[in-house]
Amino acid sequence: MRYTLFALTLFLLPFCAAQVEAQETRIAPEGHVPPAATLDDVAFLTGQWSGDGIQGQPAHESWLPPTGNTMVGIFVQQDGDGGLMFTEHMYIREVDGSLQVSLKHFNGDLTGWEERDEMLTWRLVSTEPCAAYFSGLTYRCANGENTDDGILVAVRMRSEGDEISELVFNFAPMADEAAARGNPCADTATTIDTNECYMGVLEAAEERRAEYLAAAQARYPNDAELQQDIAAANAAYSEYVDAECGAVYDYWISGSIRNVMALTCQIRLADQATHNIWRNWLTYMDSSPPILPEPEPTL
Repeated sequence: MRYTLFALTLFLLPFCAAQVEAQETRIAPEGHVPPAATLDDVAFLTGQWSGDGIQGQPAHESWLPPTGNTMVGIFVQQDGDGGLMFTEHMYIREVDGSLQVSLKHFNGDLTGWEERDEMLTWRLVSTEPCAAYFSGLTYRCANGENTDDGILVAVRMRSEGDEISELVFNFAPMADEAAARGNPCADTATTIDTNECYMGVLEAAEERRAEYLAAAQARYPNDAELQQDIAAANAAYSEYVDAECGAVYDYWISGSIRNVMALTCQIRLADQATHNIWRNWLTYMDSSPPILPEPEPTL
């Protein structure tokens, strides 16, 4: 098993996700033979999960239903500016009648942490109802034998001085998190209804962005150069959204959730752009109230 790169990288970062003495993970004893298991034993992971990650910033984990003998997952860690810190591309595969997790890391620019043909690997120790314990890596339901309260993911790591500790992520179902924020699309019944709902949310987010952009431009009616700069930034933003959210759509192309994932990407970027406009152009250095209220996230 290969923890070295992952562990050293974790050690260098100040985490706010729970880091505790080893108690959630299990280690295979010497000579351990992985028990019989199939992807049915980890089917509870299927779906989208969200919680706090590094430095208290949002982290998301998604698992697709099995494709043949493999489940594909992705972990996304945001940075302090709402951008992408890094991702993990993950497989759970049926190997020799048991299960094995393989993982590779990627920076925000898609450059990899591991060498081209290298990856981190965890072999199965045991399974329980709504739980799978790999050697140094745990996936389990947060409470009981269903995912209503989310899932817990824990990874054992070795830090400086050979100290063993765990990094624990508590993820809530993304739909529940959205409902808690008042997401109007949380309870839609069909894929078509959900897509239409998210399109409506995107339209509202873009209308608000246009309102804040117009207010920013109206603040400087006699500065033609600044007007051009703001317009150029808006054009660059539009190109970025097309590229970034197009990539999200391509990643989820094989799933019915592809439209929601791409629309969610567009909505969140629209919200970030609106907040940037507000912060840069609609506030004052002194205690004067802003020209428009600080925008809250749409989703």
